[in-house]
Amino acid sequence: MSRFIQFAFLAGLFTFNSCAIKNQIPTYWQNERNFNSEIYATTEANYYNADDQISIKIFNNDQYMDIILETNSTNTVRKIYNLGLSVWFDPESKLKNNYAINFPMPAESPYSEETFINYLTHFSLIEFNEELLDRFQVYEVVNTKKNETLSISTLQEEETYKVKLSSKKGVLFSYHLRVLMSEFYSENLSGDEIIGIGIASINEANEEYHSALSSKEYINKRMEKLKVGYNQTPFELTEWWTNFKITTKPK
Repeated sequence: MSRFIQFAFLAGLFTFNSCAIKNQIPTYWQNERNFNSEIYATTEANYYNADDQISIKIFNNDQYMDIILETNSTNTVRKIYNLGLSVWFDPESKLKNNYAINFPMPAESPYSEETFINYLTHFSLIEFNEELLDRFQVYEVVNTKKNETLSISTLQEEETYKVKLSSKKGVLFSYHLRVLMSEFYSENLSGDEIIGIGIASINEANEEYHSALSSKEYINKRMEKLKVGYNQTPFELTEWWTNFKITTKPK
């Protein structure tokens, strides 16, 4: 290998590593063990995804990892209702779909823009929170490495996972997920852990939204229509991944 090629290779490797380190967003260390603590609402977001107007906050301690997703976009909430929400984890930070919590599950009948706005306007803040609690009571835990999917009720006392949907003053839709750190890491954190978090729809907007007898051409035409005008983005959430550096306890 010539010196020039060696230099180019090392320079490229350095650039790649620099970008990777730069793109790792640190989590918040949080001693709080109370799942309903106000600290989760008042802390600034770690990251904001402009495509679907979703902010994400990630907290951890030696026992739990807490993820909070929030949005004020009615169109984004409609996507979540219609197609469900997947939060994917990759403890190896290679951005692979290894482990997911699917919640809420997709609505049986998809909402149009008009019907969803009408649906939302029927509720007061208290009523909407009750609606979220009543409507969404089942979530899935997907482990692709073990090829298993578990269906769990939000009403169960579950130690490994905990999820909650809510609406509050200033935040139309808030999603809180808690997972035991032991699902991903050993008891003692080294300070080198980096986890990939992926956000996506459970389903894709495809022919299930039309009659099974519809032609492929008609389906494609309808899909293109959904992507123009008010809906400038695809009907499903834009899938995105971010690497987070797990924070260790301050000394």
